[in-house]
Amino acid sequence: MGRPQKDVASSSHSLHSIEDAPPPYSDDPEPFEPFEPSQSSQPAIPPLRLIDSAYVPTGAKDIRPDDKVALTLAPQLSQNSEQLFDAISTQIKLPPRPLLYIKGTHTESSNNKKDKNSSTVTDFDFRLDLAETLLTGWDGGRAALNWMTVEVRDDEDQKPAYRGGIIRSRTYKAPKKAAIHLSEDSDALLGQERGDQQDQAVAGKNLRLWCERFCNDPAPVKSFTLRRELGGFDSNAMRNVFSTHIRELNYRGTVNYSMVIAHHSVTIYSPHWINRLRANRAVWWAVVILQLWIIAWPIIFFMEKRYEIASTRWHSSLIPETDSAVERCYARGRNESALAEYWAPAVKQAAWSRRQGGSEVLTRMDADRMQGYSTQQVIGARSQDSESERERRERVNSGQGGFVDGLVGLARGIGEVRQDWRMSMGWGANS
Repeated sequence: MGRPQKDVASSSHSLHSIEDAPPPYSDDPEPFEPFEPSQSSQPAIPPLRLIDSAYVPTGAKDIRPDDKVALTLAPQLSQNSEQLFDAISTQIKLPPRPLLYIKGTHTESSNNKKDKNSSTVTDFDFRLDLAETLLTGWDGGRAALNWMTVEVRDDEDQKPAYRGGIIRSRTYKAPKKAAIHLSEDSDALLGQERGDQQDQAVAGKNLRLWCERFCNDPAPVKSFTLRRELGGFDSNAMRNVFSTHIRELNYRGTVNYSMVIAHHSVTIYSPHWINRLRANRAVWWAVVILQLWIIAWPIIFFMEKRYEIASTRWHSSLIPETDSAVERCYARGRNESALAEYWAPAVKQAAWSRRQGGSEVLTRMDADRMQGYSTQQVIGARSQDSESERERRERVNSGQGGFVDGLVGLARGIGEVRQDWRMSMGWGANS
């Protein structure tokens, strides 16, 4: 599964063959030319982090960092093939965002004379954004292995895909009013085996061709989708390590994990009123609650012309094709257990401080900040006093502290005693 194979019939290329252009991690990204050979010998400087705004396609609204799909109804992307090509090429350079949710809960019961009531209490609830520490290639660097591959369907690969119809098909059937046939460049689109640079050109021409076909399709309801996949990752190993570290905090509740792949696809809709309604969250929920999908789904199914011919696959690990003794190599040089150890101090600090809420996201910067912290440093946070706290202690020690300084010191002392008590007696147990 993780072993990259060269597919003669389809257009694909690896990340190390992409030109070293700066990645689109600013609000004004440069157009992506994904299939041209590299001309630069200067290594790109990795950005500090992935920018959420880079995942928002032209004309999109209300795109959240944890959304699985990014939608846009921008008219120009359904009418201008060059703008569509630029938009898809930009999105191709962005990886999926694997989010690991960690939630701790316990049950509290109350006994009444008539009945017994119980409720679930959330002790902590946060998520880890693993993309920056798991995947490589998005930072503009050149990879030595196929850590990211792009695949674009062509006219001769005979693989089932949505090629402008309502169902998957192995061939493309052009609309009568807007047929686009392969002309003098048809030999470059047949998926024949060529060198790396020629394969890149073939894939680029294929993508541009599909953009032209989509924009020239007269269907009022149509969609163009790019899919992102994550390969070679086993989150179970990370969960076991995290459970061990959280138990070191003497936590006695239940720890639950869930894995979500955010931004696993980008879809461009034509600006038809049906697409506008289906992209509206309120309308979507109304259709589900009122069971109107029984009527709406058949209408959309028979009207929508779907183009799902491009996909990217990002590998966190690969099995070498050579006879090397190494069973598996990893994109960032860490296996899942080592990656969990890297995140462990930040995870323990978040669990101990009871972080919860929809906006509680731990990033690579949080993990870097907590590197080297022991359990006692994490739970007490006494080694990371702020500058104002150090100044307060200096005033108190010199005899210049006032009433407020003493009150703050008393509150901190009580808090530290409570932390020590919680650590020694345990917390989060069912009651």
